[in-house]
Amino acid sequence: MNNRAACVLQIRKINLISLVFALSISGLSLLTVTGCHKTEKVENLIPVCRITSPENESIIEQGTSISIIANAEDTDGVITEVRFYIDGIFVGASNFPFHFDWNTYGEETGSHTIIIVVTDESGGITSDKIVINIIKQGGEVLVTDSVSDIDGNTYRTVKIGNQWWMAENMKTTHYSDGQEIPLVENNINWMNLSYIDKAYSFYDNDVTNAGVYGALYTWAAAMNGAETSELNPSNVQGICPCGWHLPSDAEWIELEMQLGMSFSEADAFGWRGTDEGDKMKSESGWFNGGNGTNSSGFSAIPGGERVAGPFTGLTEITRFWSTTEYINLTHLAFNRSLSYNYSQVGWFSEHHLYGFPKNFGFSVRCVKN
Repeated sequence: MNNRAACVLQIRKINLISLVFALSISGLSLLTVTGCHKTEKVENLIPVCRITSPENESIIEQGTSISIIANAEDTDGVITEVRFYIDGIFVGASNFPFHFDWNTYGEETGSHTIIIVVTDESGGITSDKIVINIIKQGGEVLVTDSVSDIDGNTYRTVKIGNQWWMAENMKTTHYSDGQEIPLVENNINWMNLSYIDKAYSFYDNDVTNAGVYGALYTWAAAMNGAETSELNPSNVQGICPCGWHLPSDAEWIELEMQLGMSFSEADAFGWRGTDEGDKMKSESGWFNGGNGTNSSGFSAIPGGERVAGPFTGLTEITRFWSTTEYINLTHLAFNRSLSYNYSQVGWFSEHHLYGFPKNFGFSVRCVKN
């Protein structure tokens, strides 16, 4: 063999070695079968994980420091990170040993969701979730659970008297049959909505607000075409998940009386009762220190409202739709209001003595069938 041929052969060997190396780092292996080359992609095995402490449905007294411990394994690689979320909010990350210390001082009573998200070196992701219940020191244990909507959003729920209520605001963008709810962001377009138009938006058109405050819906969107109902239960599923329904005015009254109102108070106008609003309001997040005790576990948050186009009232007020419209004024519907500067529960107001226009954007809570 002459020098030229030997040189060419050597170059071909180098190129082959380079090709094998390039294939190996790109996740491909090279198999040789009777002189032919075949490439196969090596599938990355997803890691496995589990929250080992605390246990699911643990009851924790407020102020206790909880060590959230995770067990994570990857049979074909290494775990690069474990991320910790509490009620959907990222709180920290950890390398081995995987843990996060959570001080529950100042946290709201009721159920809280803990999620871990585990990632391996190839980008494989898995997760685990538990729910724990926080009670006041020496306090009564709230009976809690959860429910999910068609979009996969999970909501904490709480039993108050004989009713099961959502303890978070609805934020779904679809009805339970998969039908999409119209999103309206522009102020003028919202202002031009009729009383029968379905629409929703997130406060300030910022989707990040959905995680905390949920969405704001017109009455027609909340009802999904159903007729007004004064029944208890209302029998109007509306925007709610299967097995749940939108509460009537009578069902709101039942809740208020369970929390301490007399019937005459619950049947009155304006801001009614004594401290029933405080029992429903969350323990933090309300403007100017107007927080509640949340002794009911209802966990109402000040998600604001959308009136004739603009957004208003974030951290100051929240309003919830009912299935009941005002008699002979079919463009108005009843609601419930909570405010930072009132301990009571509002039914109408000085500016809306007969209910609120149905094209306003309010929050939604559902009741279990």
